[in-house]
Amino acid sequence: MKIRFDSRKELNPTQEQGLSVLYAPGKRMAFRVRWYLILFLVASPLIWLGGKLTYGMLMIDAPAQLRLPILEVRARDAGRVDQLFVMAGEQVQVDQPLVSLDNPEWRARLMQLAAMPKNTVRAANTKLDTRERQLLRTRVSRTEQRVQVLEDLVVSGAVSRGEVLAAQSELDAFKADLLAFERREQLARQSPLSVEREIIQQNAEQQWLKTRLAALSVKAAQSGRVAEVLVTPGENVGAGTLLMRLERLEEPLLWIYLEPLNISYAAIGQPLRVRMPDGEWLAAHVVQAVDSAGRTPTVLRGPFAASEMGLQVAARFDRPLSPRWRIDQLPLNVRFPTDWQRMLSDSREFIEQLGDFIAMDRTPTTAPGSK
Repeated sequence: MKIRFDSRKELNPTQEQGLSVLYAPGKRMAFRVRWYLILFLVASPLIWLGGKLTYGMLMIDAPAQLRLPILEVRARDAGRVDQLFVMAGEQVQVDQPLVSLDNPEWRARLMQLAAMPKNTVRAANTKLDTRERQLLRTRVSRTEQRVQVLEDLVVSGAVSRGEVLAAQSELDAFKADLLAFERREQLARQSPLSVEREIIQQNAEQQWLKTRLAALSVKAAQSGRVAEVLVTPGENVGAGTLLMRLERLEEPLLWIYLEPLNISYAAIGQPLRVRMPDGEWLAAHVVQAVDSAGRTPTVLRGPFAASEMGLQVAARFDRPLSPRWRIDQLPLNVRFPTDWQRMLSDSREFIEQLGDFIAMDRTPTTAPGSK
């Protein structure tokens, strides 16, 4: 589309039907500006797209994320959170207590082992043992009779069900005393070697429980900052449950998602610049060779991204990063220096291939059968 400004009115704008028009030159300029503005608005999407393509060819930009070195603190065994010694945001040192865990079941078993008699060998008194056994059996028998009478009275409505339950509980207690007496007699009849072996097993179990209870408390393996606490006091946790996350005091890594066609920029030591959220540019360099590709996070993917997959390139800042930017998964943008020599060589190769194609297209073909 070509706009022409050579009409008779445009060639002589100061005359209108024989009359002189004073504002005609200004009106002519406004007419041109209006049409140029309309053309610019119509062509602006194409101009923007062309500029974007040209910029992408000249400048190698890529999205990136800041990854802090995170240490996960997990529970070694199942237990209950007894006490938290730190909060999110606090600085911790090596071997500093973080979480105190407890296991009520292990505590109960430990108390049960401590209450067991250590010396079960005693002189047997047959007469006293017989009288004690008879007394315990008499108690059990009388309580059984009482329970039976109370159950009959419940049917007639003379007593309540609660009295029957109380009598049954008393009967269970007497039966437990009788079982404990018979066990003591059995242990007294055992050989000294068997008794000693059982005592050794009890001591070993006690030591094992004490060691496991002492190992429940978690300490910091490295110095750092508490990034997140995921449990609360009184909460039950299982073995391997994530308790908290610690940020180590190492320099963070910069994970760059580079287009596969720009793999030449992923060499170790390759310099680059990182644009921070406040507009500041920081120098960095590639520290690890590319060994994997991953899906670019949605928050980092541009509206005209060529591919959802990108080469994962690891880089570090040349200088220590400011503490205010130590934010895990902080979205950033990096720019690699343009390799003009490579670009010129690629352009030269493209021109040569285009010339060869044109030359082949212009080569005359000989008709079949002609000499």
